[in-house]
Amino acid sequence: MASLFSDFLTALRVKHTEAYSDKRFAEMPFASMYGLSVLLREYGVASAGVTIPAERKEESLPKLPIPFLADTPDGFAIITDISGGTATYLSQHRRFSASVEEVAAGWNGIALLASPRAGAGEPEYGKHRISEVADAVKTKLLAVLWAAIVVYAMFASGLSGHWAAWLLLALDCIGLFFSWMLVQKSLGFNTRAAEAVCSVLDEGGCDVIARSEASSFMGIFKWSEVGLAYFSVSLAAMLLVPQSLPALALINILCLPYTIWSIWYQKFKAKAWCTLCVSVQCTLWLLFGSYLIGGYVGLIAPTPGLIANAVVLGCCYAAVMLGLNRIDSIILKYTTPDQDGSEKP
Repeated sequence: MASLFSDFLTALRVKHTEAYSDKRFAEMPFASMYGLSVLLREYGVASAGVTIPAERKEESLPKLPIPFLADTPDGFAIITDISGGTATYLSQHRRFSASVEEVAAGWNGIALLASPRAGAGEPEYGKHRISEVADAVKTKLLAVLWAAIVVYAMFASGLSGHWAAWLLLALDCIGLFFSWMLVQKSLGFNTRAAEAVCSVLDEGGCDVIARSEASSFMGIFKWSEVGLAYFSVSLAAMLLVPQSLPALALINILCLPYTIWSIWYQKFKAKAWCTLCVSVQCTLWLLFGSYLIGGYVGLIAPTPGLIANAVVLGCCYAAVMLGLNRIDSIILKYTTPDQDGSEKP
């Protein structure tokens, strides 16, 4: 997700790339308006800090040149427009609107004004832009290649003629998407997509649940890791070993009690709704419906073949989940700040 600095450059209409600007912002030695002014100077943007007396904040706010950074107790806000008694601003990478009176009341009177000089822009913008486009192309190409592999596997496995299999494929991919965003959220990484989804049911609900004790099983592994392992292994098993579909249906049924507990916990104990979590629970129930209508639930029987498939699948789920857990632990180790506020080397 774009940093405050990238958002401010966008508001100023200064040429920049998100990746490089975010990197420079993360490396900024002084997390303050002074540090931002030093960084803006690299981009050819002149800046100046002003302090408005408390009694003049409301009348001075509409007179300041747009856009500017306003300092608030909750952090910096980028004021992007003031008209008709309403102020529009960016905070935590999201756009809000409020009356000038409300914004002035939440502003401490300190602002950073900025004015791009002629030719202002990111140092070596052309080079960084080529790299940014190349990364975007690689990401899209990767998605196309994976989609082609999955479609080929559907035909090679003989599942292409079964509409229920296509539905299972789509739901597993949707579950993977939601679980991946949950993993990112649990690691402290916020993305525009995740924030957009999380705000549907309860503003900030995903963060509340992600920080709660219920986000992990006895502190050993996170439920988001379990979800990612479940959907990834289920998708791979269906495509590579289609005869395991009855076993997949059985495992799906065993997962359903967890969904009831999760909804109960959010409603009655946490009193907050995690839209991503609810989306995963709904996906599990939709998968159950697909297994049922597709006839795979009816094939569940205590035969040696089904038991063997279930055991192997269980081992695969566990292996992937433990692998994800180790990767997450390494990421947290090198991204979580020490007690003095500095990041670990």
